[in-house]
Formats: sequence, C-alpha cells, structure tokens
Amino acid sequence: MSNVWSTLSRFDVSAEVQQKGRFDYLSWAWAWAYVKEKYPTATFEKHIFRDNQDNPLPFMRDTKGHTYVAVTVTIEDLAHTEIHYVMDNKNQSVTHPDGGQVNKALQRCLVKAIAFHGLGINVYAGEDLPMDLEEDDTDSIIRDFRSATTLESIDTAWRSHAADIGKLSKSSKLQVTDEFKNAKASLKASAEETA
Repeated sequence: MSNVWSTLSRFDVSAEVQQKGRFDYLSWAWAWAYVKEKYPTATFEKHIFRDNQDNPLPFMRDTKGHTYVAVTVTIEDLAHTEIHYVMDNKNQSVTHPDGGQVNKALQRCLVKAIAFHGLGINVYAGEDLPMDLEEDDTDSIIRDFRSATTLESIDTAWRSHAADIGKLSKSSKLQVTDEFKNAKASLKASAEETA
C-alpha cells in the first residue's frame, strides 16, 4: 500500500485555493477529482442520521439546536470521518438550516475529510504551502544563512530568498528571521575581532 499521506500532503494546492470573503477554501469538485485521479478506488459517504421520529436526515442537531453533518472519506482502506457544523454565509452556526446550507456544509465536510488524508491540510493549518515543502524550503534558506562567510554574502542570501521568505507561515518566517539575525551578528562579531 502506498503512503497516501505522503503523496497528498506534498501536493501544492495553493493554485487551487479560492477565497470567499476572508476565508480560503478548496473546491470540493477539484479536491475529489484530484483524489480520484491518484486513487481511483477512493470513496466517500455522507452520513444519514435519524430524528426522534425515525426520519432519515443528512444532518444532526446538538442539545442547543446547532446543526452538523458528517462525511467519511476512504482511501486505500484508510477511513477518516469529519464532522462539520452547518453555517450561514458569515460562517456562523445555524440552528434551522435550509437545504442549500446543509448541502454546502456536506461539501465543506468532504474537503476537510480529504484533508485528513493530506490533500490541502496546510489550508486548514493557516499555511499556504504544503508542510513538507515548507520545511524543505526553510531548511534550505537557513543553510544558506549559516554558510555565509561575509556580511555581504549573508545580505545577498537574504535578498535571494526574500520572495520565498514572504510565502512562509508566521512560525517559519520567525525561525528564518532569527537564524538570519544570529548569523549576521556572528559575522559582525568576527569582522570586529579581525579589524
């Protein structure tokens, strides 16, 4: 069995990320098409619940009336289930959703269940690059800073990586910036000792 997580989490979904208001999301149709291209036997199930009169419903309610849906995605015999609340157009939970709101919640839930397999997980982590790719980029940038031997070469390294640094997550950006400052301070101290 291939490593589904390794395959899907490494794919850069940034070109497919769409924005609605202030929120980023992946199209369910694109995400499912990509999964099926890689894993033709993948399946998903939209869960059906029963109300207190035994009617089948595509959603459930908690004791406060908030509504949720659930979807399970199975890829190569590995199943991940996600529960997602039904929301309005402001991403606020609704207690009496209409059919359109339930349908949208099911599609969002599908994409999140796919993310548990790796595809687009970085979108939900607030990142804009696949996790492994960002880690590789961060390590490469830090190596360049550490290998600089002069103040001029470390400044050149910063300029050459500036665009990539701008794309990093906040935590990675802080890590890279700290490494740059430490390496530059060390080079300054060495230069002052030899002067």
